[in-house]
Amino acid sequence: MTDASHDYAVIARRMLLYASPGEHTAPACAISAVSLLERFQRRLAPLIGAEGMRALFARAIKVTDADFAAFARLRVATLEETAGINLPEALADALNGMDSATAWKAAEALYTNFLELTASLIGERLVSLVLKRAFPKLDVFAKQESE
Repeated sequence: MTDASHDYAVIARRMLLYASPGEHTAPACAISAVSLLERFQRRLAPLIGAEGMRALFARAIKVTDADFAAFARLRVATLEETAGINLPEALADALNGMDSATAWKAAEALYTNFLELTASLIGERLVSLVLKRAFPKLDVFAKQESE
């Protein structure tokens, strides 16, 4: 998406694994992805508002659903005006409907796009601060030994 100086795919992967209950199943991926969504909602809503957060996440879903068709229903859920739509639940349902490998790839792509879009909106420096506060025990910017 953007020519960001951070490798947001690596960061997304680290965050998902950090929030994971330790398994590599689709349900574990759903738990991890929902946990990230809730962390970002808590950290970003004060900066961009609840509706701004929802719009940003909806855009990330729209960009991601080109490669993961199962996110099409999730995208519709983010656009619904109905108060009964629960975004974390809709995200979990979408990921649980995939096989394990696809769920993890889809979640990584979703959060990579989300981070890139967020950085383009509020800047990399502010995204870095949000990430450090959302994940105080995880150095999301550390170099991986295998890189």
